[in-house]
Amino acid sequence: MDWKRSLRGRLAARSAPKKSEQELKDEEMELFTKYYMEWKGGRKSGDTSYMNIPRFYYRLPAEDEVLLQKLREESRAVFLQRKSRELLDNEELQNLWFLLDKHQTSPMIGEEAMINYENFLKAILHSKDLC
Repeated sequence: MDWKRSLRGRLAARSAPKKSEQELKDEEMELFTKYYMEWKGGRKSGDTSYMNIPRFYYRLPAEDEVLLQKLREESRAVFLQRKSRELLDNEELQNLWFLLDKHQTSPMIGEEAMINYENFLKAILHSKDLC
């Protein structure tokens, strides 16, 4: 059956009137677009995990892109402010140092104080009680 159809199609193409050059170019472009979209779509239908990867590199703005430079400076300043709020202030740091010192392990090596894991966990639990 498939042979019949293709032979009939060939015979019909021979008996059809000749197409102009513009019609041939249009048909060629249409076929190219169809096959290109199938090829491009065929890749997408496979493993698309690479599509979920976020963009991680952005080029630096040029000197003449003043607005982008200002945006970059402002975003950097906001980022640094947010990170500085996450840091411990002096009082919190002193309290943590006091708890670690209070729960240190008894045998001191040289001048350095050590802490084992169980005592470290106790210090952490005490620090959560203080918060």
